[in-house]
Amino acid sequence: MNKVVNPDMIILARESRGLTQSALASLLSVTQAAISKMESDLLPVSPDMLKDLSEALCYPEHFFLLDEKIYGPGISGMGIIYHRKRKTIPLKTITCIQAQTNIRRIHISKLLRNVEMESPYEIPHYDIDEYNGNIQEIARNVRAAWRLPDGPIKNLTGSIESAGGIVIKFDFGTTKIDALSEYCPGLPPIFFINSKSPGDRLRFTLAHELGHIVMHRVPNQDMEDEADRFASEFLMPSIEMKPLLSNVTLSVLANLKMYWKVSMASILMKAHDLEKISSRNYSYLWMQMSKAGYRRREPVNVPSEEPTTFKKLMSRYKNELNHNLSEISHVLALNEAETKLLYFQENNAPFLSVVK
Repeated sequence: MNKVVNPDMIILARESRGLTQSALASLLSVTQAAISKMESDLLPVSPDMLKDLSEALCYPEHFFLLDEKIYGPGISGMGIIYHRKRKTIPLKTITCIQAQTNIRRIHISKLLRNVEMESPYEIPHYDIDEYNGNIQEIARNVRAAWRLPDGPIKNLTGSIESAGGIVIKFDFGTTKIDALSEYCPGLPPIFFINSKSPGDRLRFTLAHELGHIVMHRVPNQDMEDEADRFASEFLMPSIEMKPLLSNVTLSVLANLKMYWKVSMASILMKAHDLEKISSRNYSYLWMQMSKAGYRRREPVNVPSEEPTTFKKLMSRYKNELNHNLSEISHVLALNEAETKLLYFQENNAPFLSVVK
């Protein structure tokens, strides 16, 4: 049987390793034009070239034969990818991260084909226009749908996973990107969260990404602000916060952070949004936070939440389906060394990172 190489998988493999076409051409001792034609499906990939691609990019040969959809930012087909990032992040870094997370999404898709994961709730979709732009009401409705009690959400990661989402801690290799979430047909929503983020930032980022999944099946120019407003209300319901913000000081912010498990900065912005603090005092407190170094590192450590769904998925393959390392590697279309690095670390906790 002829091996038909999927040109999209060549692109995905190259970008996941952070290589340009020129760099890959140099590794293979061919021209950049040849790489461009292979990736454009204009030049057939011979068996020898397939072997060379496999060795140069460190993926098994059958990786390049996969017939998988590749998704990018915004809408691609019916798949949607969102990412929360700083404006200064290089395009090359974003491209590498998106390739890596596409591959991880393919892994999740393959693993779920043989295992059913049940959830007591689901992540709903609400049309913002039907709510006349009332983001706060949408956030309250999600809390009600998940039967979350008043007060802080004890474990946001666990709540999202109970609703069928899959949360993955991911080493993006940079602090300039906080998260990336994917909503793709036939799969549960997937949330990739920067493993280097402190616990309070991780929670707000995860709530922000949840806002995208709940509200933004069609992206718009205001979606980042809308996701922030959703996260603020979802984590800190206004009706509960208002009585607590009558006399805002740095000490009050620190105490509220400990209770609500969100950053002092987020609480300060909530106070301003609720008009519980004057613009003058708002600016003064920001200056005080800057002088104290709190803009870089706040006091009061919020423990980082640990996802469990993907660990359970891998555990079922190992313990119930009796797959060994070699068999799981074949399912994932990875070399055994990389499968072990990504999914079989010493602490038995699957953990994803950008492979340099």
